[in-house]
Amino acid sequence: MKHFLNMEGPFYRFLTRFVELIVLNCMFLLFCIPIFTIGASTTALYSVTLKMVRNEEGVVYSCFFQAFKKNFKQSTIISILLLFAGIIILLDYLYLKLYDGNFTLLIIFSLFFFTFIYLLLTILIFPYVARFENTIRESVVNALKIAVTNPFQTIPVLIFSIGPVLLILLSPHFFLVALYLSIFLGFSLVAYLNSFLFRNIYEKY
Repeated sequence: MKHFLNMEGPFYRFLTRFVELIVLNCMFLLFCIPIFTIGASTTALYSVTLKMVRNEEGVVYSCFFQAFKKNFKQSTIISILLLFAGIIILLDYLYLKLYDGNFTLLIIFSLFFFTFIYLLLTILIFPYVARFENTIRESVVNALKIAVTNPFQTIPVLIFSIGPVLLILLSPHFFLVALYLSIFLGFSLVAYLNSFLFRNIYEKY
């Protein structure tokens, strides 16, 4: 019992990590406020959580701020490109409602395919930028290559990332719970869980 409660015991380590994730979540939300910084903030979030799962992290706020500054330009450009791509896909869905020509089924499947690729890239690109230094084009290509060659690790990442959003849309009760958790812990916890999977993937490279 003494070992469980001492400064090196599992309870203290759990409590320390819990507080670190709360601090990290608050910093992530704070740095997302200008909206256009969401990409850089997400990269900084994963930069810290990837270090956490490798037991390499230092002080959370200083590590976050350093990663934010280091990756700001590249992550912001990527987020702007993803925004434009998302707008195009949304316009395609709106146009599809008005379309009554030939090959409708083929167009629907094609649109679903590109939507899946878009979601996959949106979820995977910022952790990749947080871990590796490449050009934007190389980051996009390599992130998709990693997803294709590691499907069994990628699928849980998608579930952890998209699952809560789907539950929010399906249940108003879960929406309130998720809103509360997101303020204090939600984003950093999802990134932390995903980082264990990313660690196993990235160690191959």
